[in-house]
Amino acid sequence: MQDNYKKFGFTLVWIGIIGFISAIIFGYKLNADVRSALPALSFLVTMFGISFCFPSLLEESKGQLSTMRIVVFAVTMVFCVIYIRLAWNLSAFEKLTIDQKWVYILGLAFGGKVIQKFGEEETGKDSDDNKDDTSADVPPVG
Repeated sequence: MQDNYKKFGFTLVWIGIIGFISAIIFGYKLNADVRSALPALSFLVTMFGISFCFPSLLEESKGQLSTMRIVVFAVTMVFCVIYIRLAWNLSAFEKLTIDQKWVYILGLAFGGKVIQKFGEEETGKDSDDNKDDTSADVPPVG
């Protein structure tokens, strides 16, 4: 089953790469909306493919998906797709302006990951301390 997901992921990656190449080669023939949507959609498809090819990127431990990693991955994908779409038709880099409110959204996403990580470390420390305390109470056998 895992092998099927990897094949599907590689298929999505190739579709995304073909979309990028098509946007570069045939982009001048398309209208402005389609010209900018094609590379953004290609990026999105490629990133979904990468998540299927390498599911360990979204795992906290072996076989357990991390919800926070998925949320951070999704937020950064949305951010990248929006700005690829905006920047694709620009003639000068100076015209690309990024609204400062996006920093807050990204800060919340990455800050949430940091808070989760510290929370997991504290929980792991407590459970390790409890295991050591209970093993000290058990008398040795023999």
